[in-house]
Amino acid sequence: MATAEASGSDGKGQGGDTSVTYYRLEEVAKHNTPKDLWLVIHRRVYDITRFLNEHPGGEEVLLEQAGPDASESFEDVSHSSNAREMLKQYHIGDVHPSDLKPESGRQNPLEKNACKRCWTYWILPILGAILIGFLYRHYMLESSSS
Repeated sequence: MATAEASGSDGKGQGGDTSVTYYRLEEVAKHNTPKDLWLVIHRRVYDITRFLNEHPGGEEVLLEQAGPDASESFEDVSHSSNAREMLKQYHIGDVHPSDLKPESGRQNPLEKNACKRCWTYWILPILGAILIGFLYRHYMLESSSS
């Protein structure tokens, strides 16, 4: 576990410094029992031990998700906005930045060279547009000369 100071609001409308606690994924994975259950959802760590008996899907579902990352399972169920709001009260910290990996196709914002190759995604559409332009022009020139 590591703690870092971060500036910003504390979520209650007041400005000021807030303390962010970071947890390593290995540490989160150790909290996987009904008496001590932590989940990672969207890079945030939640201690949901108190919620275990109240979960509409049963405690087994949550126990299965204990470990590195439950984000995909959380989204697959399509939790309501009320459930997402409830989740905030169980937030205890964030995943340590060194353990972060890109989430569902998103680039890791902490990776310095993340967008240096972004232009490669545009090569095929640009080349396709140029080819279609040349074919259209060739077709129009041939049809006007006939």
